[in-house]
Formats: sequence, structure tokens, C-alpha cells
Amino acid sequence: MRRLTTTAACLLLSAWIAAPAWAAERSRWDWATGPSIYDQEGKRDWRVEVAPYAWLASINGDIGVPAVGTIPVSATFSNLKDSLDGAFAGLLDIRYRRWHFISDNSWVRLKDSLDPDGALFTGGSIEATVAFGTVGIAYELPLNKSYSVDVLLGARWWYVFNDVTVSTSLPPGTFSGSIGEAWGDAVVGVRARYKITDRWRVSAQADIGGGEASLDWSLFVSGGYDFNDHVGLTLGYRILGVDYNKDQFLYDVTQGGLLLGINLRY
Repeated sequence: MRRLTTTAACLLLSAWIAAPAWAAERSRWDWATGPSIYDQEGKRDWRVEVAPYAWLASINGDIGVPAVGTIPVSATFSNLKDSLDGAFAGLLDIRYRRWHFISDNSWVRLKDSLDPDGALFTGGSIEATVAFGTVGIAYELPLNKSYSVDVLLGARWWYVFNDVTVSTSLPPGTFSGSIGEAWGDAVVGVRARYKITDRWRVSAQADIGGGEASLDWSLFVSGGYDFNDHVGLTLGYRILGVDYNKDQFLYDVTQGGLLLGINLRY
């Protein structure tokens, strides 16, 4: 409930900040084809941005596997270098004037040992593969020459595969189980962007949704520097959570940490 309240508050705050400028400027908008905040003169109808990034994210929560049960998972930043077995993440943003097609995808594979609890579990191991991505259409509200708010409608897809082995004392023995699930959720969100100067920029993004999952949400704040019109850097903090529980498969996890990306624009 706390995560839902926080995300909803961020969405409402972004809309509240944008409302005065929206009301003042709406009479001068060209709703369908006006230029973007990053193209005030309308000289470039199309623009493509590719942003590969590294996300140094901790993972905390609970997963459940049939025949094994519910297992708490905690891969913090301090031990991530030992448990991370592979990762990839990247963003694609194709813009036509104020319209954006956005695809943001991530894949990570973790291997870790399970700490014994002293009563039932005496040890074990887990291998988890997690892939997810957000695909959506956004419309950029041109509030003025320095900042804008994008309204996003899209979907987030998930694929999770867990392979767990545990040793128990009551009854004594070793039990293993594995299962994979794929699902999708609808999401809505907002993205606020502000150009401090021609080089420096800040942004914030929040979305929330659900469908097959009970709750699916994310928050992202960042700052960036553009070396020129084609190359830039972004540093930010991203946190994402999902609560999926279906057919004896549980994945109730929060993933968050620092993000560093390279922005390539064409």
C-alpha cells in the first residue's frame, strides 16, 4: 500500500506542477504536429535516441516455487558483483515532433546461495533470470521552451525463471524446483523534463499499472549532460516493483539502484 500511495502521489504532483503552464499556453498549441521542446523551430520531424545503460540495482522481495515454497531474496549492491551472472539494459525513443514511441528493456541473471535460517532451511542456492520491458506511446505537452510533460500509455512485459535448491532439517533432505512465468501489465505514467541550459538537463518519470500482476510500478529521477546534439550522459536513480502471484508462482520484488547511460541521438 505504501508503494502504491507513493507512486500515485508522484503522478498527481507532476500533473499539479504542469497545470498552470498548461492552462496559460493551451490556446497557442498546435496539438497534432507542433515541434518538440528539443526542436523549437520544427526543423527535424523525426529523431531517434538509443541509450544503453548500466543499472546497479539491488533486488529485494519474495519468490515462490512449487515444491520448495516461498524464498526471501536479497541481492544488495554490496554483494551484487558476486551474484550477478549477466545483464543488459537499453532504451529506444523514436520521436515524431511531439509523439514518442518508447521501448525500455532490461535483462538480468543472478546466482546466489541461500542463508540457513537455523530452524528449517540449512542452506541452498537460487538462479533467477529476469527480463522485462516497457513499450508505449507518449505525447509531449509543450509547456514552454524549457520544460515539458509527457503523458505515457503503454504496457510492461515480464519473463521470470527461478531455479531453486534447498536443504532442510525437518524432514531432512534436499528439494529442488524450477518454474518460469511470462505476463504483461498495462501502465500509465508521466515524464517531466527540464532544460537547465543547452547542455544540462533533469527529468523525472513515474508510472503505475497492473493486469496479470496485482501491482506494477516504477519511479525514475535523473540528470544529464549533452556534449553536443548527438551524444550525452545520464545519471539517475531508478526503482521498480511488481507483485505477481498466480498458479503457485510468486514474484513480489522491488528492484532499485543507480543508473548510468549513454545517450546517442540521430
